[in-house]
Amino acid sequence: KVMNSQESKKLEQKVLNVLRKFIKPSNTVVAGISGGPDSIFLLHFLKQVSCKTIIAHIDHKLREESLEDAKWVKNLTTDGNTLLKFKLKTSDITALANKEKKGLEETGRKIRYKFFNQIAKTEKAKYILTAHHADDNLETMILNFARGASLQGLAGMAALEGNLFRPLLSISKKEIIDYLKLKKIDYLIDKSNEDTIYNRNFIRHEIIPKLKKLNPNIVKTTAKNSQNLRSTNEFLKTSAKNWLTQNKAQKLNAKSFLENPMPIQKMILLEIYRQITGSTKNIESIHLEEVLRLIDQGIGNKEKKFGKLTVKLKNNLIELS
Repeated sequence: KVMNSQESKKLEQKVLNVLRKFIKPSNTVVAGISGGPDSIFLLHFLKQVSCKTIIAHIDHKLREESLEDAKWVKNLTTDGNTLLKFKLKTSDITALANKEKKGLEETGRKIRYKFFNQIAKTEKAKYILTAHHADDNLETMILNFARGASLQGLAGMAALEGNLFRPLLSISKKEIIDYLKLKKIDYLIDKSNEDTIYNRNFIRHEIIPKLKKLNPNIVKTTAKNSQNLRSTNEFLKTSAKNWLTQNKAQKLNAKSFLENPMPIQKMILLEIYRQITGSTKNIESIHLEEVLRLIDQGIGNKEKKFGKLTVKLKNNLIELS
């Protein structure tokens, strides 16, 4: 089924509403533009918001044609639009991944956000925009679900996270492709996306097509679920923070801590962890449950590793250090 002009108008309104809610024409933004359909779709709408847009492109030297791709993206700024600027970073991702003993996906992400943040700082940009869409979010949720993530992980990506803005999370990949076809807008095809070695691509090509047999609207359904889970998570976070303002964070009274419902107990621990270490990235459900079991049993002097921290239980006091 091809997209008609009425549907395309509805989609345009939807995207522009999200962008204009946060971005004023006087703002500067950094947009990660690979040249693929998603980022070209995003750029198409950023031009209509009339903010100053810095196109950030990375050449990882993974494919023969990557240099050509970079030139193609650079060319997008030559249409006389003075609001567009181009910044290129060339990186040897394979060498860096080997050096840090990390996968290509994780290394690529690290390089990307470091580059985006550097530009944002120099250019005093209000936001860094990425073209993550509803299908990406579904992949993230499945990946996190399989890994045993906390509620935050199960909720997928947030539209706004600090200065990182993902305005397309409620738009599906199909809508993006259909729109570009209808408007005859060119984009690049990235061959590495077809490789099922990467976890994400395995989910994209093997798992999601099977889920679509159960529910053809799985992408849209999950986009709504993601928002619901996120607001539940925010509620728990606020409750945990409120409790913590009334109680001392480093040494907690075990008895009053245990009066909270279990989901809030978990959130309190996560919040303290975030305050001490700056991030809860590698904390999974199982870690929280082990610590809660220790506090719940509350016998004698016990201690437990909790990510980068140690949890000690002594005389009805919980200490995290």
